[in-house]
Amino acid sequence: MTMTMAVGEFFLAEHDEVAVRVGPGKRHEFPAVPCEGIYPDDAALRWQVLLTGSSADDQVGTDQLRDVVPMANDGFTVFAVPDELRTALAVAGGDRLRATAVEWAETCYPDYEISPDAAVGLLERLAALAARGIERELSLYCWYFAP
Repeated sequence: MTMTMAVGEFFLAEHDEVAVRVGPGKRHEFPAVPCEGIYPDDAALRWQVLLTGSSADDQVGTDQLRDVVPMANDGFTVFAVPDELRTALAVAGGDRLRATAVEWAETCYPDYEISPDAAVGLLERLAALAARGIERELSLYCWYFAP
């Protein structure tokens, strides 16, 4: 059985009212990093644990992902990435990002078929986007569609 994977992208926007206008088939000019073949909400929570040392229990009710467009039956959602994760991505050095990406890639298989090299590339691009967001005082969001 082949599992249909999500398509989407992490992007920077000024605020929620702007972020809701982004999605599949909608052109935009926001700085963005595509994230195909993963479920970015699950991945973001795991990255936060790996980069900050917080446990999933620590995140309950505090700095979890916040829905901007809640997922409905159509499989589309937009969520805000917690500032704690955006900052952790932006300040993580190359070695920390690589270690995080490799551990994530190894622990998420077979849910995602992402190689450690692809995971490293994704987190490096995402870290650069997060740093740009902090520099420009923009929030980090993600939209994805999981049919």
